[in-house]
Amino acid sequence: MIILVTSTPLLSLAKGEEALIEGLRMEREKGALSISFSVKNCFNKKMEEAIRAGVPTTFNFFIKLYKKRPLIWDKKIVYYRFQHNIVYDNLKGDFCILIEEKGKEIRVKDLEEAKVYMARVEGFAVAAGRELKEGEYELAIKAELDPVKLPLRLECILFFVSLWDFETDWYHRIFRVEP
Repeated sequence: MIILVTSTPLLSLAKGEEALIEGLRMEREKGALSISFSVKNCFNKKMEEAIRAGVPTTFNFFIKLYKKRPLIWDKKIVYYRFQHNIVYDNLKGDFCILIEEKGKEIRVKDLEEAKVYMARVEGFAVAAGRELKEGEYELAIKAELDPVKLPLRLECILFFVSLWDFETDWYHRIFRVEP
């Protein structure tokens, strides 16, 4: 089976430092569809300071795949929600990143390297070959910062946490599967 991209992504324009999905790569191996992408502009200085102070931070990723149908509504094939979590370990002096979709924990010393792991989804299996038959499909991807929940006293001290919020628009890609 061959995948042909039949349209360009429908993406809102970045306004300044607005978070957005970029670099979507779609691959087919033995009929299965896997994707890789990253989130751009998802960190700011205040968020970096809070992470270095040990505040756990979570990114949520949402992925939907629909089969396009001309006369009736599109059929949802799959829906996924998974997270990337980061926390700084002051005793060890490293960042621990949990990549939920891979069931993997990564430890790095450098915040810049940790940010790459947090913002990147690599080789995520969206659909098996038997789920993708000939026709047109729409892939939708979104990312957001999970709201930070702190004890009341810490919320007063770390009031800047509410300034972190980011959420991308839905990123859409229409593609065609041919025999």
